[in-house]
Amino acid sequence: MTDDRRGTLQLIGVACLIVFALFLTLSIPLFWGQIRILRSWPVRQAVVVHSAVVSEPSGRHGQVYSAHIEIAYVVGGKAITTELTSFQSSNYAQTVRRAEEFPAGSRYVIRYDPNDPKLARIDASWNRRFFALPLITLGCGAVFGLLAGGLFIAAHRFQAPRDAILPPSAS
Repeated sequence: MTDDRRGTLQLIGVACLIVFALFLTLSIPLFWGQIRILRSWPVRQAVVVHSAVVSEPSGRHGQVYSAHIEIAYVVGGKAITTELTSFQSSNYAQTVRRAEEFPAGSRYVIRYDPNDPKLARIDASWNRRFFALPLITLGCGAVFGLLAGGLFIAAHRFQAPRDAILPPSAS
């Protein structure tokens, strides 16, 4: 019975370790993508042209609301206008608050993709909000890593005592 419990805990621990590795593997390119934006995308001042909450139907979750922000900036003497989705949630009030952070006429620093200037990130900097997705992914992985460690420790405690394994000595 002890060996069954130990084996089960080890099996679940290995599964958690695999999930940990998957989350870790997924978070690395997410971090790298954000870092690449901060290091290689040029900076410009942009003005918010329009900010609104847009309702989008969602299959399972009913309604999803998005904070859409239209910004304008100049790249190489050419005026660029593009729309960004700043936030999405099923909570309307929360989405409205996020959209209100970007009133029309306000100015923000943006970073844009030099290969496609219409691709831009507003408020891209070394902060938790900009790195939220990779941090959440890494956090989920850490939970599974800790769970795996706890399961391996628990499995080790179910190990039979050494003298129970040894045959009785011949006297």
